[in-house]
Order: sequence, then C-alpha cells, then structure tokens
Amino acid sequence: MSIATSPRRDQRRRLLVSWKRSAPAGESTAASAPRAPADYSPDAAPERQRGPAVLLPTGLGGLALAIAAILLPVAGGIALGAFEAVTGTRPITPAGRFARTLQAVEACFDPRSLASLQAWMAQLFLMMAAGVACIVRLMRRHRRDDYHGRYRAWGWLAGLFLLTACAGVVPVGPLVAAAVTDATGIALGPGGTGWWFALAATLYGIVALWVVLPLHERLGTAFWLAAALASWAGSAAAVWMGPQWRWHGIGVQSLWALGAAFAAIAMLAAARSVIREVRGLPARKPAADRAEAKPARAAPPASRRRDEEQEQEETPDFTMQEDQPEETAFTDGSEPEHRHLSKAERKRLRKLARMREAA
Repeated sequence: MSIATSPRRDQRRRLLVSWKRSAPAGESTAASAPRAPADYSPDAAPERQRGPAVLLPTGLGGLALAIAAILLPVAGGIALGAFEAVTGTRPITPAGRFARTLQAVEACFDPRSLASLQAWMAQLFLMMAAGVACIVRLMRRHRRDDYHGRYRAWGWLAGLFLLTACAGVVPVGPLVAAAVTDATGIALGPGGTGWWFALAATLYGIVALWVVLPLHERLGTAFWLAAALASWAGSAAAVWMGPQWRWHGIGVQSLWALGAAFAAIAMLAAARSVIREVRGLPARKPAADRAEAKPARAAPPASRRRDEEQEQEETPDFTMQEDQPEETAFTDGSEPEHRHLSKAERKRLRKLARMREAA
C-alpha cells in the first residue's frame, strides 16, 4: 500500500538532498558555531541575483535614507496640492509674462487630476514595490526548508502591486464593480464600488499574511504594509463618501499616493530582512530584552570575587614544594623566644620520623 504524496514536496526533498551532497566537505557544523535563523543555498546570496539585488539597502542608515527619499517628495506634493484648500490662497499665482507657465506648473500639483505629480509618484512607487517583491522572490526560492513553496507569495504580491498601479489610471475598479453588480443584481456601495473594495481588501489581507508571517524580522515589513493598506482604505472611504466630504478631491489622490509610498518602503524593509536571513545574521532582539539579558551575562564584581574565593577554598593546593618555608619551630625551654629551624634541620627531623615509622 503506497502513500500518496505531493509531487512538489518530493521535488523539494530531492533538491535538498542534492544540495547536501554538493556541499563542501570542509564545511563546519560544530555546535559552537552560531545557529543561522534559516538554511539557504549559497545561490540565494544577493550578490548572485540580478543586478538590482545588490543595490537594496541592508543597513539601518541606508534604509533610513531610502525612506526619506520616498516620503519627502510625496509629502511635498501633497502639501502643495492641499495648500489652497487649507489656507484659502493659491501657492502659485499666475501673473505677468509667465502666467501660462505658472498655471501649467500649478496644474502639475493638482491632486484632483490623474496627470498630477502625486499620481505619477504613486505609479512609480508601486512599480518599484513590485520589482523589489520579485527580487525577494528570487532569493526566497533558494530556501532549502521551503517544502510548501511559500516563496510564491512574493510573486502574488508583486502582481497585486501591478494591478493596483493599473487601477490608478485604468478604471479597473468600476469595471469589476459593474460586472459583479450585473451578475448578482446587488449594488454594494455607490455604483457598486463596494465589490471592488471588498475584493481588493480580501486579496491583500490573505497575501500580506502569507508574506509577512514566514519572515524572521517581520516588524518593519508588517508596520509599513499595514500603513499602506490603511492609507488605501482611507482613499476608498473618501471615494465612498463622495463630494459630501470637504476634502474629497484632495483625500482620494493624496492617500492613494501615500499608500504607494508606504508599500515601496515595506518591500525595502522585507528585502533587508530576507538578505539578513540569507547571510545567516540573527534576528535583532528588542531593546527591553537586551537590557534584561545584560545584567545576567555580567555578574557584579563582588559576587564574582566571592565565588572565586569559595573555589580556592574548596580546591586543595598540591603545589607546595619542600624548599618553601614552613612555620615549624623548635623549643627546648631555655630560650625565651621560638627559633625557626633551618632547612637542614627540617630534613634531618623528617628523616628521623621516617626511620621511626619504618622500625
């Protein structure tokens, strides 16, 4: 009687056996070596991937600079677009000889237009997030213990980012809403857009959990990805409320662009986490855990000195030599003070004692 197994799992097992056989003979597996958080093939190193893999930031400083380079332009574009609605004055006043030029510049920051700077940056960051997700997939597929093919989640996430970028320009949402409304006869939300929002939220929720949970350093990725989904949820809420909301025109595009920026940052954080796994670096502990573990490793000097003294008392000293001075004294009753015996006298007394024992 044979047990039916998955061909994909058998293929992963055979691949693991071939990896083990091809491993170098001198590879050290000593218990003293630090244990890697995950077992990867050498081909998973970012240096062996496509060109963009080696350009991803792996340090906290590089990641911070990348976050600033993403958020600052988006924040500047949103601030210029919302300046008139917040202050009541136009940021750029078209007048004089270059009135038409200034008017065109002002139109570039109009948050209500699909051809604005915010919309362009949103598409750029979504394409960037999809590209980084594909690079992470290339590295994750070399993980030796991934029998279930969990690296495919990154391909699904990249596809969702591309679909989101397309929906920012092409009316994919109204198309899905109209098709589902015609099929069910139920219009969920204004114009049936509720169907599109429900489908997008379900897909992103499933794929996001599929992607984040296997990571060893998942806090940064989870935070920025949750911020992206929250921003897109705010944009969907602005569409749902319609022109009744005062900030409707600004909120839809601005929150959309902000969510795209957060998605790009989430993928950079995920790539950094996976590169650390590939290189065998341990996961960082929270600051509170490091502070609690530090006193346990370094004992106070007083207690350490007390332990050393106790060990010295329990351990007998066998290093005493015959030529060391002993506190042996000879007294004949006529001398007022004790006189220490010389070395020759001590040897003579020991010899006489041995002769008496032998007799």
